[in-house]
Amino acid sequence: MTASALDGIDDVDWASLDHAYGSAEDVPRTLRHAVGADEGPAGEAFEHLFGSIYHQGTLYSATPRAVPFVARLAADPATPRRWGLVHLLGVIADTDDAPPGVLADVRAALDRETARLLPLLDDPDVEVRHVATHLLGNLPPADGVVPALLARRRRERSPRVAAGLLAAAGRLTPAECAGWLAEEVAPGRPAAVRAGALWAIADAGLPWSDAATAAVVDCWVDGDPLRNWVWSDDPFADVVARLEVADLAALCRTLFERGTAESAQRAVDAAYERCTRSRSARAALAPLLAAGLDHPAPGVRVAAATAVRDVPVAAPLAADRLAALLVDPPPTDRNSPEARLFALALEVLITLGDPRWREPLATALAAEGVEPEVLGALVDAAVPCDPVLLGAVRRRLAALPAQWAFSSDHDAVLGRMRWHNEVTNLTRLLHRWGADAADAVPELAPLVPHDQWWAVRALAAMGSAASSAVPALTAVRDDPAASWRDRLACARALAAITGDVGHVRAGVAEAAAYDPVPAAQAALHHALPLDDLLPSLRVIATTAAGDDPATIRIRLEAARLLLRAGHADAPVRAVADALDSARHVADAAELAGRIGPPAAPLVPRLRELLADHHDTHAAALAIRRVTGETQPLLDAIRHRLAWLGPGAWLVESLRELGSDADPLLPDLHALARGDAAMPGGGVHGRQVRQDGEERDRLLAVLAELGQEVTSPASPRRT
Repeated sequence: MTASALDGIDDVDWASLDHAYGSAEDVPRTLRHAVGADEGPAGEAFEHLFGSIYHQGTLYSATPRAVPFVARLAADPATPRRWGLVHLLGVIADTDDAPPGVLADVRAALDRETARLLPLLDDPDVEVRHVATHLLGNLPPADGVVPALLARRRRERSPRVAAGLLAAAGRLTPAECAGWLAEEVAPGRPAAVRAGALWAIADAGLPWSDAATAAVVDCWVDGDPLRNWVWSDDPFADVVARLEVADLAALCRTLFERGTAESAQRAVDAAYERCTRSRSARAALAPLLAAGLDHPAPGVRVAAATAVRDVPVAAPLAADRLAALLVDPPPTDRNSPEARLFALALEVLITLGDPRWREPLATALAAEGVEPEVLGALVDAAVPCDPVLLGAVRRRLAALPAQWAFSSDHDAVLGRMRWHNEVTNLTRLLHRWGADAADAVPELAPLVPHDQWWAVRALAAMGSAASSAVPALTAVRDDPAASWRDRLACARALAAITGDVGHVRAGVAEAAAYDPVPAAQAALHHALPLDDLLPSLRVIATTAAGDDPATIRIRLEAARLLLRAGHADAPVRAVADALDSARHVADAAELAGRIGPPAAPLVPRLRELLADHHDTHAAALAIRRVTGETQPLLDAIRHRLAWLGPGAWLVESLRELGSDADPLLPDLHALARGDAAMPGGGVHGRQVRQDGEERDRLLAVLAELGQEVTSPASPRRT
C-alpha cells in the first residue's frame, strides 16, 4: 500500500460524522489497520469497517467521506485484501437505505471515483475482477463503462466473472444491451455465462423468450453454475421469478426428473417461494410440492415437507405420503433428515385434523420426545385433552429431570437447551388444557422450584383442580432463597387455585421493595389497588437516567401504570425524556398517544419523527390521538404497508381512523383480494399461513368499517 492512498484522511472532521456504532472518529485508525500487514488485527478492523459505514445495508454520514479513501486503497495494487475493499464499495453502491442527503453524497463520491476504479476490470486477481463487476455495475452511469465491460468480456477467461460483466451491463443500460444478453444465452457458451445472461435479463425486466426458459434447465440441471456469485445469493430464484406459474411448474418437474438432488431442491424452494408471493400459484403448485415427498434425496423431501406445512392447499394432497413417514420406532437422531421429516409430518397431520398423528406422537413422546414445533402445533390447533394424549405427556414429563445440571461442556449446554425447550412446550400444552389436565399435577409439582415459564402458569390455569400443588407452591413462595419473581409467580398461582387474593397482596408488597413495576402489573391483573405503589412508580417515571435503554424502558412502563391510575403529568415527562434520548422511541410515542390531549406539548417532538423510516407510524398514530389530525396517519399507513404489510398495527390504526380511513380503502381492497401476498414476508416456513391470517384480519376490520370486499378492481361501500 502506498502512503498517498490515505493522504488527507486526518484532515476530515470525523468526530462530527457518525456511523452505525456512533462517532466516526475511529474511521482513520480502522482503515489503516484493515490494510495492515498483521492478518489478525486487519481482519477485525475490516469487519468493523464493513459493519460501521455499511451496516446491514444502511449508510451513514461518514460513508461518503470514507468512499474516496477506500477507493484509492482498492485501486492500489500494493494494498492487501483489495477484493474486500472493492466488495465494500460495491455493496455501498448497491443500497439505497440512507437519508436522502447521505445517499446523494455517496452517489457523488462514487461518481468521482469511476475513472480510478474502471481499471479493476483488468486486474490480474480474478476475485478483484469478480467483485469489480458488481461495483461498476452499480455506480452512477458514466461514459465508457459499458464499452469497457464489453471489451473485457471478449478477453475474460473466468465464466463467473463473465457472468458478472453481463449483469453489470444489464444493470447500467438494459435496452442497449438486450441483444448482447440474448446472444449470451445461446447454447454452446459456459453454463455460468448463460446463467449470468439469464439473470441480467430477469433483473432488467427485458423480454423473456421460450429459449430463455429452456436455457434455465440446461444451466441448472447439474447444480448451481453461479456458486458464490457476488450479484445474487440465489440467482436461480431470481431467474425463475420471471416465469409464469405453468412454465415454472413444468421446469421444476423437469429438474425433478433430470436434475441432481441440489437442482431438485432448488426447484422445490422456487415453487414454495412463488407460493409465498402469489395466492393463485398455491393451487397450481401444490401437486408439485406434494410430489417432492417422493424424491429419493432426504434434503428434497425435507424442503417439500416444509413447504407443504405452510401451504394449506398442498397438505391434503400430501397427507398419505406424510403418514407413511411416521415410522415405528421413531427416529432417535434428532438432527437427522428422517427426524425432521417425522416432526413435519406430525405437524401437518395435526393441523389437518388427520388422526394418524396420534399413535406415532404418543410413541415418540415415550421414546425420545418430540420437537417443540409439534407440541406447538397441538396448542395452535386447539387439540383437546384426552386420556391417551395426557398420559403420554405425563410419562414424558416424569422421564425428564426436574432440573438440568449446569455445565460448560458443549454437549451438556445443547442438552440443557433441548431439555428447556421440551419442558417449556409440554407445560405450555398443559396450560392450554387447563383443568382438563389436572391429572398431571403430580408431574408439574416437582418443576415448581425450577420453573422458568409455564409450569406454575399451568397449575394456575387448572384452578381448584390443582389443589394438590398448593404445598409445592407455598414452599417456594415462603422460601427466602427463591427470587422475588418466583415467589410472586407462586403467590399468583396460589390465588388462582384457592381463590384467596391475599396471596397476591402479600406477594405484591414484597415485590414492590425490589421492583415496583412488575409488582404493580401483578396488582392490576388481580384488581388490587395501586395506592401504595404510586409514589415509587412516580419516582421511577420522573427520575432522569440519561440514555440508558433499559432504564428508559422501565421508566416508560412505570409511566404507563401511572396513566392507568389516572395520572398524566409523570407519563408526559417520561415520554419527553425518552424522545429526547432517541431510545424506545416507538414505545414512547405509543404512550404519548395513550395520554391523549394532555400530551400536546410533545407534538413538536412527535412531528420530527414523521421523517424517520422506522418510527413514522408510531408518531403519526400518537399525533392523531393527541390532536385529532388525520393526514399524518394516512401517510404513515401507506408507507408502512409498502414495506411491512398489514398486521395488528393496521387494525388498531383503522379503528382509530374510522370513516377517516376512506382514502385507504382502494389499497386495502387490493391487499385483501389481489393475487400478491401481503408485503413483509414473515418467518420462513410460515409465510403463506401468515398471509392468510393477515388477510383474514384485514377482511374482518374492513367489515367493521362497513365494507363488503368484492374484487380489487371494484371495491364498493355497502
